[in-house]
Amino acid sequence: MRILFVYFLLLYSGVLFACECKPLNPISNETIKSYNVIFYGKVDSVGMCRPNGIATAYFTILELYKGPVSKHVKVDYDCSSSCMMSFSKGDDWLMYTTFQHFDLITVNICDHSRKYFSDQSQDVYMLAAHRSFEEEKLLLKKVLGVQEFVKYNELNKIHEQMGPRNEQPSVMNKFLLLLISFSVMALVYYITRKKK
Repeated sequence: MRILFVYFLLLYSGVLFACECKPLNPISNETIKSYNVIFYGKVDSVGMCRPNGIATAYFTILELYKGPVSKHVKVDYDCSSSCMMSFSKGDDWLMYTTFQHFDLITVNICDHSRKYFSDQSQDVYMLAAHRSFEEEKLLLKKVLGVQEFVKYNELNKIHEQMGPRNEQPSVMNKFLLLLISFSVMALVYYITRKKK
């Protein structure tokens, strides 16, 4: 029986070790600055866990406190390690997120994001926050206010201002590149045929 128990422990040891996060300080002006997008929203749907260990949760934002985003956003999160997050359709969350790159928001379990529980005794986030979900929403409203959503064309302007990105060559440049490629291939073919 002991050997069976030891095998079980060794086999499932990766699952048994919990995610280790540094102790969180309660939300303050300093911690708010470290996040790009902060909102209160409802989970519309959750995507499958992809092979890279990342999944996407789709939110409707009910109150936006910080960040240039539209009313509907997608948030990437870890779905495969011991630090994975769990979202379900219909859940309400206070989300503290960062931009991975333009229009890609990510969240980490070790950050301040927290789920709403109707029974406050289930709210494990209260240990780090030192305030209830509703009290934290009121604090965010007081400190940051409720912001307007960014419209699609405003997102495009922000994207344009962000600087360099991959530019596609014009049709003429594509044609020239294709012509040069064929010429080089023909030359290589001609040289290799002549040597035989």
